[in-house]
Amino acid sequence: MSRILDLAQAAIKFAQAATNTTQHRKRLDSAYFDWRKDSGNLGTHIVRNDPDWLLMMQATADQYRQLRNAKSREYRAKAKLLALVDALDIAQ
Repeated sequence: MSRILDLAQAAIKFAQAATNTTQHRKRLDSAYFDWRKDSGNLGTHIVRNDPDWLLMMQATADQYRQLRNAKSREYRAKAKLLALVDALDIAQ
């Protein structure tokens, strides 16, 4: 019974982490949109490593870091969940 509870808790943590990742991705997309609007680059393609691209990356670095952290937490939560599933399969 304890393994099933551990599995359920890991599934909840993974779902929360996945939701958190989605929220941070939306925040980053919004930050990109806001920067483009404020800088007059709305509707234009910005080439990677272009001066405007570098400015946008600097302006949104915090949101990007938060997304990377969220993705890392999601990855670890998924790995733990899958390990528990594998352990439960072996035990049966």
